[in-house]
Amino acid sequence: MSTTSKLRPLVRLQGMRAAQLPSPTATTEELAPLLYSILREALPFIDSAAPKASSSATSSGADSKIWKSKGVHSHPDSAAKVEVSERVVSVAELRDIVTENKDKIRPETWCCRRSVHEDAPEKGTATWEEFEHCFRDEHAESERAFTPACLAAHQALKWDTAASVPDIEEGGLKWGNFKLVVEEMRHRIGKPILKDRTFPVLQMTSSVVAVRPSSQSTGTGEFVVVSIPVPDFGSDEASKLAKEKGAQIAIYASVERIRQFGGEDGKGKIEWLMATASDAGGILPAWVQNAAAPGVIWKDVPLFLSWIAKEREKSGQKKGGVTNTEVKNTKEENEEVVPQASTGTEVNNVPSTSDGTNDVTAIAAGNPQVSTGIEVGQTARVSASG
Repeated sequence: MSTTSKLRPLVRLQGMRAAQLPSPTATTEELAPLLYSILREALPFIDSAAPKASSSATSSGADSKIWKSKGVHSHPDSAAKVEVSERVVSVAELRDIVTENKDKIRPETWCCRRSVHEDAPEKGTATWEEFEHCFRDEHAESERAFTPACLAAHQALKWDTAASVPDIEEGGLKWGNFKLVVEEMRHRIGKPILKDRTFPVLQMTSSVVAVRPSSQSTGTGEFVVVSIPVPDFGSDEASKLAKEKGAQIAIYASVERIRQFGGEDGKGKIEWLMATASDAGGILPAWVQNAAAPGVIWKDVPLFLSWIAKEREKSGQKKGGVTNTEVKNTKEENEEVVPQASTGTEVNNVPSTSDGTNDVTAIAAGNPQVSTGIEVGQTARVSASG
């Protein structure tokens, strides 16, 4: 099967226009087609990076013709190593699926990280409940809490009716518990040389609610978080960050899959998989972003695990994890002690032991690397000075 046949037009750097967003009063029936389309597009794309049938703690099983390995990384704050891979979606592939602005299409460079963790409330790892709280229920709040360079987050829109959209079967699993919001996030990427970047995205979350008996899935939990850029969201009255005077708009698309499965040692495992492409815009060249991404994207893993361990210790919890309320109140407390990295941000101070890493030296005459759990890629620039 060709890679083109697996690609569709929604989860792309081209993104959506603000005018294409559902009405704030959209009904369940009106939201369902969009939610189903996003899910059906995102699942096969992320599965190509780590097919479930061959996933293990040591290898993603990704098709090497599509995803190229970019090294394996280790860090003291993570008991698990982090695999990094890259996929370039060509102009030819995009022309087959993109319906607008075909003359402005540029390749998309997607960077993916994968790590497999013990399901335990211990240093260097986290529990399933902690992953659910932080990435399914409170994604933006958690990212702001454990990412020092994330300066602000604003949920501009939320469609309450999304939660009532009927379940749908896809890939042998029944998906439901939909959530749909527009999030705006501002990140520091290297002042005073580079302006802060503001990323407005339409973000959909969905969880597995049932497993078909014939499915190869052995876990009991799984969810995905899909982000689609909305570059002109600053024109919407609900915007706060994107419409600020002088805001430098940047774009990213991402698919994040977190799931449970049984390990060969009989212990429960959690696979954390995230693929992203982005364009920081402004004067930062696409080649700089693409070169830096593989050496930076993996650092979100030790950042999160370092932060969650401190939160667990503060609350004295032996099981479960940080609550939703606690997530919202930890940003300022942790800003000085968590190593810098991630999401449209500067990344300078996370020590590592790497195997086969592509380490970019002196990129852009010493400018800090641009990352993101969000991330760097190329396509459709929204330009401004800086």
